[in-house]
Amino acid sequence: MEFGYFFTMYNLDHRPYGKVMDRAAEQTVLAEQLGFDCVWSGEHHFGGEGYDIHPNPILTGTMLAAATERIRIGLAAVILPGWHPLRLAEDIAILDHYSGGRLECGVGRGITNREMSNLSAFDVDRRYPETNWAIFLETLEILRRAWTDDPFRWDGDFYTFPRPGVKDSYADWYPRNPSWRSEDGEYVGMSIVPKPLQNPHPPLWNVLDSTPSFVVAAEQGLKPITWLRSEEALQECFAKYREVAAEVQGRSVGLGEDCAVLRVCFLAGTMQEARRIAEPAVERLFRDYIGGLRSRQIYAEPDETLSDEELARPWFDFLFDRGHLIVGTPEFAIERIHSMRERIGLENLLILSWLPGLEEADIRRSIEMFGDKVIPAFQGG
Repeated sequence: MEFGYFFTMYNLDHRPYGKVMDRAAEQTVLAEQLGFDCVWSGEHHFGGEGYDIHPNPILTGTMLAAATERIRIGLAAVILPGWHPLRLAEDIAILDHYSGGRLECGVGRGITNREMSNLSAFDVDRRYPETNWAIFLETLEILRRAWTDDPFRWDGDFYTFPRPGVKDSYADWYPRNPSWRSEDGEYVGMSIVPKPLQNPHPPLWNVLDSTPSFVVAAEQGLKPITWLRSEEALQECFAKYREVAAEVQGRSVGLGEDCAVLRVCFLAGTMQEARRIAEPAVERLFRDYIGGLRSRQIYAEPDETLSDEELARPWFDFLFDRGHLIVGTPEFAIERIHSMRERIGLENLLILSWLPGLEEADIRRSIEMFGDKVIPAFQGG
């Protein structure tokens, strides 16, 4: 089993951003020392409130790669509709080299209108789901082709590379490569440099939540990372992913194979202490931020219709009862992870312990408990 440490740079007290970056680097070094397999970070923009202020996980990944030796560097995720696909292909390839081939590349469609409507040249935010999906899938295919084709050419609904009618100005000072330049000097093919160090490219993941998205991930050969579904709902999603992946790959696929789950995780010496410290941060995160991005229904059990009473419950209680939180003792964490392994075939767990408002000493103590007591319970299996 593999364990990942996930962060997204919460900064509700508005410290200088350099201090937030230092915090990310220190936690990553600690995670490597404790035996975590991968450190993951997400992409979010324009977060003046202090939630999710991490606009470039690729650049952060270079910092983390330089500070570590073994742990893999995960992007969870780069938001494809907000990037120019060729610049993204180059940047990811460079990070793969810079990390010595330790890169895991997660991609996503974006979740907020204020981000996507201001980052992309197209109307690809959540108000336009068909366009959002189309640009996501086209960009994904451009990435794969840019990493593997030479010459690279693309003519799609949104992008055409190389742009028609452009003369190759380099033709005058070195011999013409007919794959790139036509007889009359037009630029007709591209060489995307560098290619990734990992062949043919880093492992590709998809950060997602809805069951239809699991189907698309399986069709596209992407490994899913999810965190908003209950344990019961994960059985449904993973079963659907397994069904489609087996059909696409032409082989038997195990339940939970190639799937990862993200869970809020905070550990302490007793259940009461863990809840006392973590509950205000969990409540704040979901009440003031995440609960406004997604309705509470997505966290519910399959076919569960939420009553007014359930909709009014504190977020901590609502989430804890449905298996979204690993908040308690190391022994409780081991029990919860065993349950997920038995019910959904869990192979890869990401934990989020850097919660908004928590003291750094409490976060580090929780990470240390997880590394010292939880990870060894699953080593070799």
